Amino acid sequence: METHLTLPFGHRDPLPPGHADEVRTPDVLVERFLREHTDPGDRVLDPFAGFGTTLIAAERLGRVPFGVEYEADRVAAIRDRLGDDHGGAVRHGSALDLDETWFPPCDCCFTSPPFNTHSIDMNPFENYEGESTYPDYLDDVEAAFGGVASAMAPGGTVVVDVVNVREGGHVTPLAFDVADRVSEVLRFDGEVVIEWEGDGYDGTPGRYGYGFDHSYCLVFENGDGA
Repeated sequence: METHLTLPFGHRDPLPPGHADEVRTPDVLVERFLREHTDPGDRVLDPFAGFGTTLIAAERLGRVPFGVEYEADRVAAIRDRLGDDHGGAVRHGSALDLDETWFPPCDCCFTSPPFNTHSIDMNPFENYEGESTYPDYLDDVEAAFGGVASAMAPGGTVVVDVVNVREGGHVTPLAFDVADRVSEVLRFDGEVVIEWEGDGYDGTPGRYGYGFDHSYCLVFENGDGA
């Protein structure tokens, strides 16, 4: 596994009206890891499906997509974008409730959980509408990926796209904290540093939108030693 990649920042398709400025994982990153860790016909899971970047990439590469998304309008948007055979593979619900009965065992999970910082008192797992704390958030991250582990085939790969977050003069070590908590339920194989080329998002510091020009993909395996 390479530990450093340089990739062009950008997206294949625009988001629906009203969401154009939302930060999301570039398609090229998803495709890079799906090509490395899956074969055509493999099942790919995204428990934080958003507007479907991972699921659309999986379908485009001949993989079978499965997803969970908290927001009903986003579920509808994903189903509209997926082919007829896969639109129903997106479940409306919370990643915190995910269990092994929802999908057949998946070979790979590529996902990016909702981000949080020490200064945010809203709940990322409820689309930032409920109340939470950063320690509570990390508990939820561990619980959610415990559900992911139950949905994975033995030896399946889980890739988590995440960043550290700079706010003014303070940095929340989100990537490192997420790595620590997910390691409680999945075996940590290491991180890949992604250096981004291009302009990133308008009006945001750093090409990836959180104060930095790089991000991390944390790579885990579902197997003994978690």
